[in-house]
Amino acid sequence: MKPSQRFQKKVWRKPPKQKSKQHKIPNKIGKAKCAVCKKPINSAKRNLARENFKRAKSSVRTNRPYGNYLCTTCLRKLAIKETRALQTE
Repeated sequence: MKPSQRFQKKVWRKPPKQKSKQHKIPNKIGKAKCAVCKKPINSAKRNLARENFKRAKSSVRTNRPYGNYLCTTCLRKLAIKETRALQTE
């Protein structure tokens, strides 16, 4: 058994007319955090890692600039900062 599998969650399941077996539950992805303020991003989905490959990109992360990278407050501050920099030029 691999060391990483030792601490994995395990569940006992009993199929009909068979002995009970131990199933390992795969770990979920951790909460997505903002790159600036490190607050958790509420719109990010916490799927299993292998499920994200099956899904469309639009259903995995939010469909806006810097989606799942910045929270809404930091994105708003960044947008204001960039537009003010453009206006001064």
